[in-house]
Amino acid sequence: MKKIYYPIALLLFTLYSTAQIIPEANRVDWSGAGYPGDFPEPVSIVNIMDFGATGDGVTDDRAAIVSAIASFSNQPGVVFIPAGTYKVSSSISIPSAIVLRGEGAASTYIKFDMGGSAINGFSIAGSINGTEIPVLSGYTKNSTQLVIDVSNENFFAEGDYVELRQSNGTWDTNPATWATYSVGQIAKIIAIAGTTLTLDQQLRIDYDAALNPHLRKLTPKINVGIECMNLERVDEPVSGAGYNILFANAANCWVKGIESNKSVGSHVMIEACTNIEVRGSYFHDAFTYDGTGTRGYGVTLNNHSGLCLIENNMFRHLRHAMMTKHGANGNVFGYNYSIEPFRSETPSNAGGDISLHGHFSYANLFEGNIVQNIMIDHYWGPSGPYNTFFRNRGELYGIVMTTDNGYATNMQNFVGNDCPNTGLFMGNYVLTGTGHIQHGNNIRGTVNPAGTSSVDDISYYLDDEPGFWINAGTYPSIGYPNAGNTGTIPAKVRYLAGGDITVCNDEIITSADDDFTGEQKFMVFPNPFRDGCELRFTNEVNGTFGFALYDVTGKLIIRKANLKGNNYLLKTETLEQGIYIAEVTTADEVYRGRVMKR
Repeated sequence: MKKIYYPIALLLFTLYSTAQIIPEANRVDWSGAGYPGDFPEPVSIVNIMDFGATGDGVTDDRAAIVSAIASFSNQPGVVFIPAGTYKVSSSISIPSAIVLRGEGAASTYIKFDMGGSAINGFSIAGSINGTEIPVLSGYTKNSTQLVIDVSNENFFAEGDYVELRQSNGTWDTNPATWATYSVGQIAKIIAIAGTTLTLDQQLRIDYDAALNPHLRKLTPKINVGIECMNLERVDEPVSGAGYNILFANAANCWVKGIESNKSVGSHVMIEACTNIEVRGSYFHDAFTYDGTGTRGYGVTLNNHSGLCLIENNMFRHLRHAMMTKHGANGNVFGYNYSIEPFRSETPSNAGGDISLHGHFSYANLFEGNIVQNIMIDHYWGPSGPYNTFFRNRGELYGIVMTTDNGYATNMQNFVGNDCPNTGLFMGNYVLTGTGHIQHGNNIRGTVNPAGTSSVDDISYYLDDEPGFWINAGTYPSIGYPNAGNTGTIPAKVRYLAGGDITVCNDEIITSADDDFTGEQKFMVFPNPFRDGCELRFTNEVNGTFGFALYDVTGKLIIRKANLKGNNYLLKTETLEQGIYIAEVTTADEVYRGRVMKR
């Protein structure tokens, strides 16, 4: 399971579900952001060591990883990369339904050493059909149905992914050849009735008939996961960029529990995608910080990407930690922590950890993040409407919108944000443009606008306290009635505590049966134990099995995958005395039970 929510008071639920500060016309539905449901867990697992990998940090292990992926013949599977250091000399393309899984960011190291080539590390890239199908009607905000001409009635089928887009309008004050269709959305067709296509999501902006709205068909990569490993780009190209992870024309994919150390361009680039989730990870450092080709960026959402969830991550020493551009819309950046922004220009610490970078990205939600600077610039023209900044803290320069170059960024939402720094030139709250919704922002200890200190809205995408909210105190922690510059978030707690900053498995398991149960008999002996115990099936297991051990707070202590045979010997010399929850996963069942060390 991806996350488990805890019940809270009925009053709190009511506050979640009846948010009123931002008018409905100025919001969109962010509740569907991220992977839809629980991350899948393929039954089949292979170990790259069985395909010739060495993990010695010297031998090129790319071929072994590629062979392990190919062994599934386009069927779902997990490619397990055990502890070790693996050199990768060229880009690796990952097909649909493949999960790359390491043993953890402190154990499994991937070193991208590309010989100076400006290429990507891991690439998850689908394709797009260039045929443009005109849309006749239905293209208004909140609509889920589009009407096409009868001559194209049979072009699409239920289940197809499509890109709706239109030409740029008069807002395009700084045109670029790579951003000619900035307003657009990626969606899935869930029903067809004649020439009417029903989409799986509402449109998030009004389209303009004069700008020729049209559809293109996508064939995305789907259900790809990258988990629990450490990525590092070793070589720096003389020119160009290259991302440690690229998602392009992809849907329903995820990254979790990784550390990404140095990248040429963005650590993670997401373009023309829907429902990509990045969580529990740590992104830091780059080779250069001038922004060319996204050099020095963390996670970038680009080119109509929507309903992506960037949540509970840590960013450090980047030009822009979290970036939206080129019509990215409907995405959520929730409860991330970013420090030490750095750019090539002076002052070097004035880069936007959160950055809206023009070309009309719109209707994105930034909620509960603790960063240094929030910047909305006009280098590539304005951002679109409905971008929402809710209960964030800007610890350094605060929130700054730059002066436009002919067309302003209008109709943004600013609610419950905290800019506490009272130093010279710090703690800013500078807005340009018109039509903004503002309420209860705490600027250097003073409410802005005056008289709006009460912030009753809790979340704009969650319906309950998130399952990852551990050791961070009251939720929500930022915004009135909380005092300025108080409260924290789990990502900041992890960083300040040191140790493992990433969260490889954020499922919170706090209960289990007294005994292991299941159709196949299973036992732990002895239990209670002192130095160790044996987990044994009474019958031979068909295939491999996995083992995990959690403490009573739900924290993952041990995880092992790809185990064979019918038993596992658990060594527990380093465990403290107490009760733990053991979990054994086979292809057919999940067994959980309490175990005790004396």
